[in-house]
Amino acid sequence: MRIDPDRTLLEFNNLWVHGRPVVGSNNPKHSSGEQTKTFVPHKLYQRWLNKRQKNALSDGLSPHSRILINGASGKLLSGQITVLTGASGSGKSVLLRVLAGLLPMSTGDIHLRSDATPHQRDESIHATSPITWRKQVALLAQQPQLLEGNVLDNLKMPYALDAHQTQSFDINWHLTQLASLNKNADFLQQEANHLSGGERQLVNTLRLLQLNPRVLLLDEPTAALDIDTSAQLVSLLMRWLQANRQRSLLWVTHDTKEIMSLASRHWHMQAGVLTEAL
Repeated sequence: MRIDPDRTLLEFNNLWVHGRPVVGSNNPKHSSGEQTKTFVPHKLYQRWLNKRQKNALSDGLSPHSRILINGASGKLLSGQITVLTGASGSGKSVLLRVLAGLLPMSTGDIHLRSDATPHQRDESIHATSPITWRKQVALLAQQPQLLEGNVLDNLKMPYALDAHQTQSFDINWHLTQLASLNKNADFLQQEANHLSGGERQLVNTLRLLQLNPRVLLLDEPTAALDIDTSAQLVSLLMRWLQANRQRSLLWVTHDTKEIMSLASRHWHMQAGVLTEAL
């Protein structure tokens, strides 16, 4: 498939991830014979990586630890859904966590196209604070984590964090989304611990979408849902994607029936190796 560079929203190159952080050089060579470029990481990212490497030293780990991601490269295009399949343990979830800035890579780089102007330099994860990166590249996990309190409390929670102090809660947006899910305003007052698994995932999704990320990483979000709730969640995510052409979805799934017809591209991962599926 020919990729239009003007539509590339996120690009990752030669990502390597080991079972534990690699101890030693910041720029090791791999079996491919290639060597990644030297970057000056953002100080917060470097502090986090240094801490993990220190822990690895104390554990007596070898730089030859098990490889979880093996030189993966790819591009996520604006306005598109990319489906990622693979067996359990193949590295799919690890890749999502690395792209979201939740797990450090051993080597490689990830770039996010600037949303300011088309000609502005892309942002490297190494030169971006973790908070700033995670506001733009967000991970929706399979198991939603809700707080004590009602649905409204959970939806408002992110705005109490420093990362989202400049954003404001929009109750009208939520009422519109709930109406599309066949729920009324009373749903906001339901206690989180009384919700079904499907309702918890819908709340978790709304809580994330309201923050307006540019890239959404989905780790089997419909795996534990019934058919009706799964269809509602897919519709919600499609509306979010279509509302702004500068958005992209990377969707990990075992069940390709529900999403493959909507996807533009299909990746497959096996033993940490990422390939384009035919």
